[in-house]
Amino acid sequence: MRRSAFTLLEMMAVVLLAGIVLTAVVQFYIDLSRANRAALERVRGDRRSVAILDRVARDLEGAVLVKKPGELDPLLHPWLFLADTEGELGAGRLKFTSRSRLPRVSAQHESDLEVVAYWLDEREDGSLDLVRWSHPHLPAGLDREFPAPDDPGAAVLAHGVAAFGVKLQGDSGEAVGTWDSSQLTDTSELPLVAQISLALLPETDDGAPVEPDPLAADVPLEPYVRRVLLPLRPLDLEKQLDPEGAGQQDEGDDEDGEDDEDGEDDGDGSGDQADGGDDEACMTVAQCVAVNQALFQGLDAQTQAAIQSMAGLCFRDVAGSIPFPVTGCQ
Repeated sequence: MRRSAFTLLEMMAVVLLAGIVLTAVVQFYIDLSRANRAALERVRGDRRSVAILDRVARDLEGAVLVKKPGELDPLLHPWLFLADTEGELGAGRLKFTSRSRLPRVSAQHESDLEVVAYWLDEREDGSLDLVRWSHPHLPAGLDREFPAPDDPGAAVLAHGVAAFGVKLQGDSGEAVGTWDSSQLTDTSELPLVAQISLALLPETDDGAPVEPDPLAADVPLEPYVRRVLLPLRPLDLEKQLDPEGAGQQDEGDDEDGEDDEDGEDDGDGSGDQADGGDDEACMTVAQCVAVNQALFQGLDAQTQAAIQSMAGLCFRDVAGSIPFPVTGCQ
């Protein structure tokens, strides 16, 4: 009786076929793993970029500026919006005052104002970091200098930045890469729209940035772009109700003979009493400080300078920016 068995040729064919199938399965698994890793890296990069753009956008949306009075020395005016170091994506450095600060929950009242700065800092290995700096007090005068990266108020917002820039658009509608509210061109003005562009290098599993492939160096990374509106318009101190301005106006009316000594209009009976009612309805910061002089004198010099820069504003409009408890102000 004959026994049936596999021949050597059949065995080799089976081994070869199994090897081909196994190789295809392994290659498919490797390709799937690479695709999955690439997808995770893209998602992680998207999240990083969105989080950073959210941070910069929130500061810009809270940008605030007080216009410089004509009689004030420009070097004594601490309010500033500065954008310089123009590149392909716009300004590489920003410095401005923002109302985006979240005061701490404490018994003592804190202001939501802070001076904010952004810039790119080159590390020893040649990579770039996006640095954010903030300070809760206005300087005593005009300060256009950027702090050092090791300043206590500076923090690295992102490692491995490939590109960063902000383009600004004013009343003319033209997008520009520089802005300086302390100079004649943009004096005491804020942009209307800011376009933030950011490109990050991919990261490894341990968070280290991956340098781009030299063979693909001519293919730039596509930046993420965010457009934000700057809703707060500059405040004009000279147009705010203040005791000195009202007094000068009253004297001018008396000299013209339109009002009598009692402040009443000779013709129709409507005169300075109506204006006086407006003044009483708007208590200025200077008047509030005068009522709380002892508390004001106990503040540091920077805080005093910040409050004095708002002297002509209505107290009710900036009550949240007064960093000490006041009484008798409305």
